Amino acid sequence: MIKYKDTRWMFLVIPFNTATGPLSTLITLQILSLGGNAINVAYAISLSNAILIPASMIWGFMADKFDRKKQILISFGGTSIPLIFMPFMRSIPAISLDYALITFMSTASTTPFNLLIMESAEKKHWGSLFSRYSYLSSIGVLVGLFLSTFLVLILRIDVIEEILGFLMLLTLFAGVRLIPKPIVNFERTAIIHHKESFFTRMMHLPLMFLHLPNLHNFKMFSLKRLTKKPINYIPLLYIAIVIFYISSGIFNTVYPAGLYVKGLNKAEVLAVIGVGMIFQILGFKLSSNLLEKSKESHLAHIALILRGFSYIALGVFAQLFLGLPILVTGLIFYPLAAGIAYSIFYSSSTTMIFKVVGERRQGTGLGVYSTVVGIALFVGSLISGYITHYISYGIDFIVAGILLLISSSIFKYLEEG
Repeated sequence: MIKYKDTRWMFLVIPFNTATGPLSTLITLQILSLGGNAINVAYAISLSNAILIPASMIWGFMADKFDRKKQILISFGGTSIPLIFMPFMRSIPAISLDYALITFMSTASTTPFNLLIMESAEKKHWGSLFSRYSYLSSIGVLVGLFLSTFLVLILRIDVIEEILGFLMLLTLFAGVRLIPKPIVNFERTAIIHHKESFFTRMMHLPLMFLHLPNLHNFKMFSLKRLTKKPINYIPLLYIAIVIFYISSGIFNTVYPAGLYVKGLNKAEVLAVIGVGMIFQILGFKLSSNLLEKSKESHLAHIALILRGFSYIALGVFAQLFLGLPILVTGLIFYPLAAGIAYSIFYSSSTTMIFKVVGERRQGTGLGVYSTVVGIALFVGSLISGYITHYISYGIDFIVAGILLLISSSIFKYLEEG
């Protein structure tokens, strides 16, 4: 097995996430700059979310059969090319398709990265390596957001995306030299038997298919099972998380657009998202301590209340104000929602999912979970465009907040047994 000290390749996740981290916000601003509206943004994000299901299936199954290093390098190269060609995308549909291709190719490296960490060291070192990997990934996203914040003041967005593409190309060349070929290979089932590995994998891509589910597997959502304890625990847990992802799709898809339409410039939009990312990093450090002291369902319940009321507050201000009040409330409530509340909810809910899929027939249960989460992401992002276009941004944010409070009530029910 590769020696523990040979982990320099992990630094590649910094430029990788620098290039991919700010993309959804940049794509949103690019579409609006071309005269697009909330529906155009929703279509682009929805297409990207829809791609996640086949991408996670295809690249996941390939990870069990294919060379780790080659798959990661294919991901780097396949992500860099559509980024470099972004200035040639002159229409909103072309930009949306190019972004979907970026999403498809960037997900190719998610599972191989996870497995490579496990294959790079003895098991006793996995926890610290996954923590390091997550930290470097977060730093990369943060660098990408704040780099874009300054570049957007002097360059067109498509030029920024092209620069990020060349950064990814340099990452590819560095990867050829730095990424090792492990002597021992693990299959993806190893991921779900190690908590830190599972956490890291699901944070970067919340879909994972060890087996393809069939219609029979979805009978857990029948009314008979939903109303009977204790067999309703798993389906209710899944439903609560699905509502969370629908809400997140409704809010996150159009929030950057809402900031821009409500009077913020492009740099201010990126700055608000960047501050949210800073608080998310801090939140994950806080959540690890909270999980040692409190029940997961209780933490999820409290986190969703905080996130829900933050969304509602942002919605109320979006309904009533323009300009500076939107910036100020964005810098207050968005970090609470996307930073602190999200990190606590993610840590607690993923712990609950880990305990469930670690039991018998974990591949089937994880397949059902991934399917419903993938659908939820797609539906939420699609709905957001119509709510915003035909009603308002404020109402969209408020609807997302109310859904989170509904999800919170389900976790409260699970907490009470």
